[in-house]
Amino acid sequence: MSFNQIRSKILLGAGLLLGFGTLAGNPLEESVNILDEWVKTERLISEGAAEWKADKASMENLISVYQQEIETLSQIIADAEKDTSAAEARRAELLESDQAVKDVENQALEAVAQAEAEIKQLEAILPPPLKEELSPLFNNIPEDPDTTKLSIAQRIQPVVAILTQIQKFNQVVTLVEDFREFEAGRTVQTETVYFGLGAAYYVDQANEHAGYGAPGPDGWEWKEDLALISNVRNFVDIYRGTQQARYIELPVSVQ
Repeated sequence: MSFNQIRSKILLGAGLLLGFGTLAGNPLEESVNILDEWVKTERLISEGAAEWKADKASMENLISVYQQEIETLSQIIADAEKDTSAAEARRAELLESDQAVKDVENQALEAVAQAEAEIKQLEAILPPPLKEELSPLFNNIPEDPDTTKLSIAQRIQPVVAILTQIQKFNQVVTLVEDFREFEAGRTVQTETVYFGLGAAYYVDQANEHAGYGAPGPDGWEWKEDLALISNVRNFVDIYRGTQQARYIELPVSVQ
């Protein structure tokens, strides 16, 4: 019910009282009383109207505040939903990236394990001095690639170092002083010339023994050939710079 409707009903009641009072007794006294009540009623109506307007304004302010809060909360919820969607998308992206990293890591592990296996097979046919030099690196290769706790980087390092040294050795001529056992357990100091990984020739310091060697399926195989004494000695002297450089014929075994 609106304020005007309430006011109309109050005025109607006052009018009825006025008419009833006039019929019942002293007209002047009753009229004065009724007018007095009428004034009080009008004052109450005015005060009620003022309070109603104040209450209405207060309620409208509250409604406006609540509407703003609702809009703010709605925006917060919308932003949260956007953030949640973005977070889910980012999470999915990270999971996908993580899986991609794992796939690459698995491929790297397979490649390293294969390289380690091939390097181990190569160890047996390396020239003895190179094999001895690389022994510490070979010891760093894990026996079982499936149970090792070494990281990929730790496993790659010895493989790369071994391959680098092998390549370097294969590109040069190397002279090595070593010892060989001949007849009746007699050990003699020799000088051995390695032509990369393919062939080697030796001669002893007394020029009594000479021979050649080449890699075989189970390691290097050596054969004595006394006919090589002069040529191998000349080559060693040329290598050391005690003879003038010239062509030297040496046998080559191609397998």
